[in-house]
Amino acid sequence: MLKISANTENTIWVNASRNKTLSNPTYLMSLEHKVSGERKYFIPQNITSISGNTTYQEDPRVDLFKFGVFNNIENLTGGTRYWVKERPPALVYGEGTINYPANLQGTDKIYIDQTLIIPNILGSLRIQLDTKNPGEIFTGGTFFADSVNLTAPLSFGTSTSGYLAYGIPYAQVPLATTNGGYTATTFTYNLQTNSGRTFSDTLYLASMEEIENIYPWTYFGDTYQDNQRKPNYPRVYIGTTNISLENYGWYYYRIYEQTSQINLNPALSTNVVDEGTLYLYPPPPDEVSYTGYSTNDIVVYNDDVSSYILQEDLYRILTENNELLRQE
Repeated sequence: MLKISANTENTIWVNASRNKTLSNPTYLMSLEHKVSGERKYFIPQNITSISGNTTYQEDPRVDLFKFGVFNNIENLTGGTRYWVKERPPALVYGEGTINYPANLQGTDKIYIDQTLIIPNILGSLRIQLDTKNPGEIFTGGTFFADSVNLTAPLSFGTSTSGYLAYGIPYAQVPLATTNGGYTATTFTYNLQTNSGRTFSDTLYLASMEEIENIYPWTYFGDTYQDNQRKPNYPRVYIGTTNISLENYGWYYYRIYEQTSQINLNPALSTNVVDEGTLYLYPPPPDEVSYTGYSTNDIVVYNDDVSSYILQEDLYRILTENNELLRQE
């Protein structure tokens, strides 16, 4: 059973990756209230890679999800956005080791590398193709950041190493404060190679501004310079997810795996990787304080009888005969 509370951010341990079939799935979570039937579908922020407890041996639940529960505040897919820094296996082997496998073949997959270069000013996004075809390079294409056309500064090159038999083609675009790319979170590219092949995709990533605010590499004990040097990190999900629920009490929950980072329809997901019951606690009652009478009206007198007489207009002190006491 899972427990969460309203009007706050919640973190839960679940068994998602233990049962996954996809290599890098996005997890879609559903909640259904046991009495009212209220349903909610959302993508929680996956903070497993920075939780410090990610192995099966250390905890029976191996994934840590985070999301907020607030009235009328929702961002159902915010948890999908992440910082990504990955390089093809050929570069990983080729950089820093002489044990590069001579028979290592290209994976023919795309690898994405986000790098913060100058805080508040400049970052970059590099799209790398681990080609199986020696001599294949990117020759053209288009690139958009939050629908802004950044094709003009798009450049092409080849990453090489002393142990590589061939280079790794890449396309790179600067994400600067001057071109709007520094705060962009949706990136769409369409690239062509000299072999006539086309590669395209839409990426939902953390912005350079968000990366600068968090410095995700510090979660792994690294410095600012390491974000440019090191080849690979686990995905660090930076975007936040908030949901609004109408009912407290018991819910059924299910967690689905999927390739889409924005789909909220479980019918379009792949498999259920975890399910169970969840209890939503209401927020604590508002603090009640006693206001009462103001202490400013309380007067402490000494033994001087004149003190009583001087307060006659305020307190109307009476004599034993029930007559108003007046000062002579």
